[in-house]
Amino acid sequence: MTALLVATAAAAALCFLLLVVVLVVRARIARLDQRSRGQRTEVSTILRALLVDEGEAPAPRASSTLHAVASVVARVHGEDREALQGWLDVHGASAIARAGMRDRRALERARSIRLYVRTTAEPSPILMSRMLDDPDARVRGVAALEWGSTGRTEAIAPVLAAACRQERRLPPLVASIAIMRCRLLDVDSLHAAWSTRDPDGLRVALSTGSAAGLPGVQPHAVAALEHDDPLVRIAAADALRRVGTRRSLEPLRARLQFESNPIARRHLDEAIAGLGGTP
Repeated sequence: MTALLVATAAAAALCFLLLVVVLVVRARIARLDQRSRGQRTEVSTILRALLVDEGEAPAPRASSTLHAVASVVARVHGEDREALQGWLDVHGASAIARAGMRDRRALERARSIRLYVRTTAEPSPILMSRMLDDPDARVRGVAALEWGSTGRTEAIAPVLAAACRQERRLPPLVASIAIMRCRLLDVDSLHAAWSTRDPDGLRVALSTGSAAGLPGVQPHAVAALEHDDPLVRIAAADALRRVGTRRSLEPLRARLQFESNPIARRHLDEAIAGLGGTP
């Protein structure tokens, strides 16, 4: 009988504890929802004042408001972008971002990079290059993509160099996306890949340079047909299919005679056909 009473009391205590936990969680969720609604209202008021009424916008109540307004900067252009960046600058967003980029937490550094780039009309190449060398891969990726989103050609060489190095390497896909967001005007910007012949760097340079329609990629692509990495040879064949001339047919046919990788052979065939030749 005593054991039954003890078990009943324990069950009742457990139910009470679970009820308390549920109530605490619900209260916390309600507070977060209320805070989120309050911030959305605040941000909407600021955006309306700056972009619609073109008047004075209220000061932010918290730094999170700066991040929320900065997220809109990437979606607007011209005078609207200048208005948002001006408001962010007046309220210290740039200083907050610079401080956050030195934070010991990787996610905070990444958030601060976004805030900095979207607040600053001309991000510092020195500062952005430093973030491309961050110990955390996520931070390096954000730095490359955000810098690329500005469309500034000065970002191309550092991003590509980060994809070519051995330590703290930038993934090829991230580097390609970042470079494609910039105005790639000449092959000299891709020098890091041509000089090091790093497999990842060459794939990025060949794909982005040929996608941009740069004829100067052709000699580098011809040289890359003899690279040890089959993925580089595939990228070289694809680049020649895009920007090559009939002068590329001879090296493509020569490579095809010795190519053992079946996927690379298919890409070589497609490049030759695309240039109007026959295997």
